[in-house]
This record gives sequence, C-alpha cells and structure tokens, in this order.
Amino acid sequence: FGSTIGANAYLTAKDGAQGFAAHWDDVDVFILQLEGRKRWRVGACADDVYKLPRVSSEDFDEEALRRLCPHLSEIVLEPGD
Repeated sequence: FGSTIGANAYLTAKDGAQGFAAHWDDVDVFILQLEGRKRWRVGACADDVYKLPRVSSEDFDEEALRRLCPHLSEIVLEPGD
C-alpha cells in the first residue's frame, strides 16, 4: 500500500465495561467484532480547540461529552459486524 499498516486487538470485559475513555484517533480505523456485543459512540467534535484527547483520558460525564461532541452516533456491533 505504500504506507505503514498496523493491527491491534482489544478485549473488553463481558460485564459491559468501557474499554477506553473518550478520545480521538489520528488514523483510519477498521473494526471487526468477533464475539459478543460492543457499543461504540463515534463522531466529530464541535470545535478543534475543545476536542477530546488523542490518548485515553479520564472518563467524561455524559453532559461534558455531549457538549464537546454534540453529533455522536451510537453504534452497537455484534459478531461478524
């Protein structure tokens, strides 16, 4: 492809625990859900000045997260998605 390609694998506890706190990625991400269900919230932040951290950070409460990113889409992935 002419560029660096990486792969990561993540495991989240079965009890619905959150894997990472709200953050943004500076790379394109492809997700394949192998087992179980996982809720993802994705979208752009409202302002480049007040954006989510690039690395996982402290948890944001719902009000703060909605204020920073008012256009989040919620997606639930199931095996094979």
